[in-house]
Amino acid sequence: MWRGRGPVASPRRPGRRSCAARQRRLCALALAAWALLTPGGSALAEQDAGASYNLLLKAPLRGDWFLLSRSNLATRDNFDDRFLGYTGASIGRQLSDSFSLRLGYRRAWFRFSEDWQPEDRLMLEGYYAVRPRGFRISNRLRAEFRWFDWRDDDIRLRNEITVEAPWALTRLQLKPYLEEEVFYSTNAGRFEANWLGGGLAWRPAKGIKLKLGYRWNRFRAGDDWANRNVLVTGLNVFF
Repeated sequence: MWRGRGPVASPRRPGRRSCAARQRRLCALALAAWALLTPGGSALAEQDAGASYNLLLKAPLRGDWFLLSRSNLATRDNFDDRFLGYTGASIGRQLSDSFSLRLGYRRAWFRFSEDWQPEDRLMLEGYYAVRPRGFRISNRLRAEFRWFDWRDDDIRLRNEITVEAPWALTRLQLKPYLEEEVFYSTNAGRFEANWLGGGLAWRPAKGIKLKLGYRWNRFRAGDDWANRNVLVTGLNVFF
């Protein structure tokens, strides 16, 4: 009787899991390298540093209407100076699955010396978000009507683009994101700031999103440009 050894097992090919793990590692390395190689990352000692702490609350109202609230506290001078804070609320309507309009008011405070200087801000914004191939891409265009009692009033336009990748990193399912926002003053007729950043988003439970990231803040200081490296944290709660 002939005794064969049976079919020889073919070499294993990299499966989906190994490919996915490789993609995650590469994404994490690319994100870290990107944060270090941005214009702000190569000269940290020569630039200012601060933080931006954000809170977003969103609650549904009747039908397609919803309520949105944003609050912020920001520091500078290597985290030592709390120089900016704001809070406010907007009412919005979801016009389609991907597009909504919001109208809101914000009260902001700036501290350039010992006293806090207030600002009243009326905001009108459109928000568009889609999910092509698992990526979440959003664009927010906002017009801000700003009133002061310590400087000239202004109308400012802001446009923010955010891209969140579908890759889930580590067991916490962290999602890497990149974002950029530009600021344009209509009264001055010039761009006033450019925010470029990225980080990781975590959804520990339904309706809760946490963000931790880095932002390179390039802004006008008079007629000149200055830079600030910003640690960004965010808590979003959706009721």
